[in-house]
Amino acid sequence: MPEPARVVRSIAIGSGRRVVLYAPAAGDDARARNLVCLDRAGRVVWRGELPPATGPDRFVAVERDGDSLQVETLSGRRLLISPGTGRGLG
Repeated sequence: MPEPARVVRSIAIGSGRRVVLYAPAAGDDARARNLVCLDRAGRVVWRGELPPATGPDRFVAVERDGDSLQVETLSGRRLLISPGTGRGLG
């Protein structure tokens, strides 16, 4: 039986939605999309989009930054993403 995912950070973003950063589990893809937005019922609304790259990467931090979310990746990138879509801004 697989281990349940461990929540690293959870941020309420309004309308009953939460952005959740999960710790990677053993066996996860090298480019794990471990940042998700969940609706009130726990359904996935979006998964955060990692910046283009060929090597392993995943999200390691997320914080609210005004009307956007600031995220950091394992590869050292710091990005602003939309809390409505999970896509990069600018």
